[in-house]
Amino acid sequence: MPETTLQDHYASAALRHHDDAVYLHEDGRLPNADHHYGFVAECAVKSLLIRNNLVSVEPHNRPWLPKQNGKPRFLGHFPSLQTDTEPMLATAALQMHGRGGTILSGVITAWQPFANWSPEDRYLDGTSVDPAQVSDRRAAAEQILSLHEQALIVGVLT
Repeated sequence: MPETTLQDHYASAALRHHDDAVYLHEDGRLPNADHHYGFVAECAVKSLLIRNNLVSVEPHNRPWLPKQNGKPRFLGHFPSLQTDTEPMLATAALQMHGRGGTILSGVITAWQPFANWSPEDRYLDGTSVDPAQVSDRRAAAEQILSLHEQALIVGVLT
């Protein structure tokens, strides 16, 4: 049996977080649903980045950005994930022809609702959660998940 790769773990985590997010959203538990939607998008994007060799998984089997000033930087959460990777995704999308470029461009467009999402929000009391924003993030997470699944099926990014 082949070893499960880090990108496979991220892909699986994206699906698991999606199931939890939908369950929580439909139960009206918006702060926790919002939290999980962020991780759906984040895990799917990280899987795509690793599959496209846009980030390294060494050292320590975690995603790292290319070296800057001689030092690699760990790939973090949204919104820094967006800031750190948007230029490389845009460049890769321009260099790819056909579906691969379309998928990467779609990810850049889809993740805009996560520009102010933070994993630190899990420590807040939840009263500031906007139901419309949670719905927007759900749609964005599902679009990113769909683009990820499309990339796996078509095989254009591997």
